[in-house]
Amino acid sequence: MPALSLLESTDAAAWDERLSRSAQATVYCSTPFLKALGGRYRLFEVREGQRTVAMLPLSEDAAGECVVAMPFTPHQGLLFLHDAASPHRQRVLDEFRIGEFIAAELATRYREVRLSLSWQVQDLRPFLWHNYHEPDASHYTVSPRYTAVLELQGMEDDDFAAQARACRRQEARKAAAFELRDNIDVSDFLDLYRQTFSRQGIDLSRDTIDTVHRIVEQSLQGGWGRLAGCVTPKGLAAATLFVFDRVRAYYLLAANDPEQRNTGAATRLMFDNILHARRRGLRELDFVGVNSPARGDFKLSFNPALKLYFDLHHVRRGA
Repeated sequence: MPALSLLESTDAAAWDERLSRSAQATVYCSTPFLKALGGRYRLFEVREGQRTVAMLPLSEDAAGECVVAMPFTPHQGLLFLHDAASPHRQRVLDEFRIGEFIAAELATRYREVRLSLSWQVQDLRPFLWHNYHEPDASHYTVSPRYTAVLELQGMEDDDFAAQARACRRQEARKAAAFELRDNIDVSDFLDLYRQTFSRQGIDLSRDTIDTVHRIVEQSLQGGWGRLAGCVTPKGLAAATLFVFDRVRAYYLLAANDPEQRNTGAATRLMFDNILHARRRGLRELDFVGVNSPARGDFKLSFNPALKLYFDLHHVRRGA
């Protein structure tokens, strides 16, 4: 069996094509999304001889010494590429071997590593067991996180409301007369986005607003985003940006008028986004994180399934 190697990829088109072959791939690993973030990133492939068996997008600090968490990105890598004919038992072995290789390679290359895995990577043993027999050496810290995923196919439109919590159905009826709009003005969304955080006592930095602006504009221009809003007689009450890949929709950004939080507009807009994603032919909708009480409860009230994923952190000893 050929040894594994880690090589940088510079062919964006080939990278994006390979994503379609990985069960762990998300929109966050695609080059259009990575470019929209505006930061420094590199694309790596794990090769076994001449064959690519895994992919790993990484965001680096300015010095290239640390792997940093990408903003607005809950899932990065590791992305496995399996032979379609390989049995499950072989895939388990292959993923463990590749994971072991990556755990060691990242620990050697970088002073510090922060990485979030897809919920479809559940075997954390390669990272948990890194330097297992060397208690004084550096180890990976593994932190559990949760997102929520709603199945979109095999259901009728009315089923999504029927399976949601009763309070959501009540809010949707309350907001039934409000107008839904596609492609709302980007500046209106950004104003509402600032207000949403200001209500919580958070002043967003210029860099954060610029990143949000890039993601919105580039996703709309590239056809992989939908900026929609719900408008009441008092104006824009709720707005969302959903982004898409070939498999699912992602609830990436949301903004709400603080004075119209009880109108039901956000709930009406969410149901509309669910139906839009289904009619787009997508299989799933990722609510993108249920890791805080209020926002987590709102997302789970639409009846998605909890998905466990993991954040990895490694600091080289003596760094």
